[in-house]
Amino acid sequence: MGLFDRDNNVRGGSGTARAAAAELAIQAQADQAQNDQAQAEQAPAAQQPTGTGDPDGSPATITNTDQVSEQTHADRDLLAAYGQELHRIIAVGRPGTSVILAAVDTGEQISGNPWFQLDVEVTLPGQTPYLVSRREMVAAQFLARYATGTTHGVAVDPADPQNIAFTS
Repeated sequence: MGLFDRDNNVRGGSGTARAAAAELAIQAQADQAQNDQAQAEQAPAAQQPTGTGDPDGSPATITNTDQVSEQTHADRDLLAAYGQELHRIIAVGRPGTSVILAAVDTGEQISGNPWFQLDVEVTLPGQTPYLVSRREMVAAQFLARYATGTTHGVAVDPADPQNIAFTS
């Protein structure tokens, strides 16, 4: 064994062994490329949004695009009006406290957020508590905050004491 042969063995063996190792590396790269290709072909199907079509939960298709677009615009307009009304009440309303006495899911949803019919006992400073029953949209991540028995700050519309907005 000469000096170069010993160096060859230390670096990975003979030329034949290195060729076999290189061939295995090329095969591994080809296998990885095939796996990557298969995953890339499957990814678009997995990323398709679900339940974004008709209000019945079916996906948007070419045949129902107009209906979906109309519903989306109607939902957006409703949410904008709802938000503006809440902001108005908070801006002009009298501060008070409330306790949620009952919360019933109405089965309606706007943009994935459920609507609840809430029975709320409202108390304004210096006044007798009174009952308000109102329909309120509650995002899924906040449902636990609006459970029966929870206490919240409210703003009460001075023109209509049945019209409230939660402030906490």
